[in-house]
Amino acid sequence: MVKSAIFKPSLFGLKHSNRDFSQKETWGKNQFNSSFPASLCAYLDGKGLKNVYLKLDENLKIQPAELSTQELYGLAPDSDNLFYAFESQFTPYNQFVIGSLPRVDLVTQRIDNGNCLRGLEIKLTALPDNTTCDLEDIRYGCEIVVRPDTIVYLACSIINHIRQNIQALRFVLCNGLGL
Repeated sequence: MVKSAIFKPSLFGLKHSNRDFSQKETWGKNQFNSSFPASLCAYLDGKGLKNVYLKLDENLKIQPAELSTQELYGLAPDSDNLFYAFESQFTPYNQFVIGSLPRVDLVTQRIDNGNCLRGLEIKLTALPDNTTCDLEDIRYGCEIVVRPDTIVYLACSIINHIRQNIQALRFVLCNGLGL
């Protein structure tokens, strides 16, 4: 008789994580919604594909671009040194808040030193949604929910990027306000 190997339930690429995929609740809405996209990005990387990244151009128009999963996570997604910390604090931003920093959907960390690499909000949604499903394909859209915690991280990210060049902030604010 041949014994079959017993595999622990998992998602592609998420080798080191604070989620236990052998637990039923890990596959539910509140956890799967962030685990699956993280795994999908690792899968894309494994196939040599990049993620589609939406950004604003100089005219504030949305432009698609490509972003490797390694750029997104801060390390190669298959690295033995990458830890996926779901629903965790992105601790480098602690310096910008009074009190407790909220949790973000995914923090990627280095295992060897515990340093946070990226703090990511993940939005898993369907296209089209119920308000655009009867329209032509070109007019499909989906709902994006922005939680208050997301706003905290947005503000911290802005502070982090401009704090070393206060002149750039003055320029943006003064030009934006027409001063």
